[in-house]
Amino acid sequence: MKKKIIICIYGLIILSCISCSNYLDIKPYGRTIPKTAEEFSALLHTWLNKIDGGSDDILVGNSSNLMNMDGAYGDDFEVCLTAQSGRFMDVYLGDLASSTKVSENYSNLYEIIRDCNIVLNEMEESVTTEANEVRATAYTMRAVAYYQLLRFYCETPQTGNFENQLGVPLVVTFDMEEKPIRSTMQETIDLIESDLNHSISYHISNELYRFTEDVTKGYLARLYFWTRQWGKALPLTQELLIKYALLEGDAYKSMMTTSYDLAGNQLLKAYRAVTDMTEMTGSRTMLQYRPVSKRFLNTFTEEEKVKDMRYALWVNNKRVVTKTFFCGMRAAEFKLMEAECYYHLDKLELALNSINELRAHRINDYKNLTMNNLPSLQETEIITIDAEGNALTLLMGLILRERRKELFLEGDRFFEQKRNGMPEYWTAYNGRKYVTRKYMYTLPIPPHELNLVNGLVQNPGYTELK
Repeated sequence: MKKKIIICIYGLIILSCISCSNYLDIKPYGRTIPKTAEEFSALLHTWLNKIDGGSDDILVGNSSNLMNMDGAYGDDFEVCLTAQSGRFMDVYLGDLASSTKVSENYSNLYEIIRDCNIVLNEMEESVTTEANEVRATAYTMRAVAYYQLLRFYCETPQTGNFENQLGVPLVVTFDMEEKPIRSTMQETIDLIESDLNHSISYHISNELYRFTEDVTKGYLARLYFWTRQWGKALPLTQELLIKYALLEGDAYKSMMTTSYDLAGNQLLKAYRAVTDMTEMTGSRTMLQYRPVSKRFLNTFTEEEKVKDMRYALWVNNKRVVTKTFFCGMRAAEFKLMEAECYYHLDKLELALNSINELRAHRINDYKNLTMNNLPSLQETEIITIDAEGNALTLLMGLILRERRKELFLEGDRFFEQKRNGMPEYWTAYNGRKYVTRKYMYTLPIPPHELNLVNGLVQNPGYTELK
């Protein structure tokens, strides 16, 4: 058995050396194909180990990813006040759009898809518990990879227009001659949804594979939420909230300050097997040189700065971030999704109840807000319309504000801006003005892919790239 596994791993090394532009070349001619579920699992554990070790930058994310997603591509940090020691950080979203990271992340996601396809197409073993776990994990990981491609490389979903919007190339077979062009957004969504439901049908709970049934349901809720399918997202969020209740007080503080172990109501987390803290320490050190923005600090009222436990956990009195990095999935996200789903389903009182429940778990001596005393919209908030394109109401402003506070430094702010109008704004740094444009929220298809695949369509704003 050990000999077979060594051969399998050797095959994986060869596969991993495939160039980025040849990610479709997944048929391992002349190489040893795994035969047992245990051997096939090695394909998946290559990626799972990266998540656990904190070197995964795109599927679940790591601190380096958060440092830029939250520190540069959103507006939660004050770029113009960056100290000289932080000069190597990205400045604005255009830095990402014009970087090699666009191609690296695109290729890495398709490499994950390639390995999942090998499992789903070639593994003959079935029925056994291990085979079911491996197959279910492959379905979820492929779905999550396509979900990330959808969020980064496709435009914001428009309700009722999915058939006319572009998705991503869909690769589900071993045909190395196939060079698919972009699918419709509906086809991309359908594949992600199908894969997640296939995984859920196996009901796996073995945390060794990380993407358990509950985590997979969480991703299905995220998919519905991202694509504005409020009626489908809502019951999933509520099912998960029953099992993973909100925490408060010391229990919440303990969970949010635990760096590596899965804690409290967290379902998924990077760094669970970390052996080298260099990457996380380096990201934390770099963020010390860029102050948290006053726009973010002003989401807390003066009273909340004293009573809301998140304020003291997230930032100190020098505007230096103190929050512990978190890459993963936890229950508070579902409560915020629940509130917004209720809102878009025109169940406003229930939406407010959800937000009051969350705030009551975070703010000492909390008194529920009513429709008659909702806080005013913030003048400095760059998001002015909601996910459906309507002007912010006081209630939606409150929902988005609580989401911004709760999910600070968790890679959410950039996607909130993309979901809600893709606001254009500028920042100054080192004597120059940098403008985040609407088209930048959708990253370009890597130019080498356009050269490889005839008919592959570039995203708007990047058509000059060849």
